[in-house]
Amino acid sequence: MSTNAWVGVIIIALVVLLLLVGLVVALRRRGVAKRHAEATHIRERVTERQPVVEQRAVAADQTEAEARRAAADADAKAAEAQRLGNRAENQRAAAERSRAELEEEVERANKLDPSYREGNSTDRTDRSDPGTGLPPRN
Repeated sequence: MSTNAWVGVIIIALVVLLLLVGLVVALRRRGVAKRHAEATHIRERVTERQPVVEQRAVAADQTEAEARRAAADADAKAAEAQRLGNRAENQRAAAERSRAELEEEVERANKLDPSYREGNSTDRTDRSDPGTGLPPRN
């Protein structure tokens, strides 16, 4: 082969190489542009959906606040129930003490009354007798 032939082969090889490099660069740019367009599309979708997500977050915050209020109300009601239960216990104890005091007074009156006899139908301690002045026992 002559020198001119070698120079021609080298020039053709360089041209083919440059074409291949150009093709690779073009394909790469095309891929980058495609990925850029896809990323832009995703960002647009995110921007469109952002208000819906924010509304859901606001709704969740409101629901959480309602739950806290309901829990506070439940705690207040439980405290009120406890307070009323304690009050009922105190009232019941006071009523029992008063009842015991009344029974003691009836016994004392029976001891002081010379006409009192056990088993007498006019027994003042008979709870069924409305004349005792004592409330019926529950």
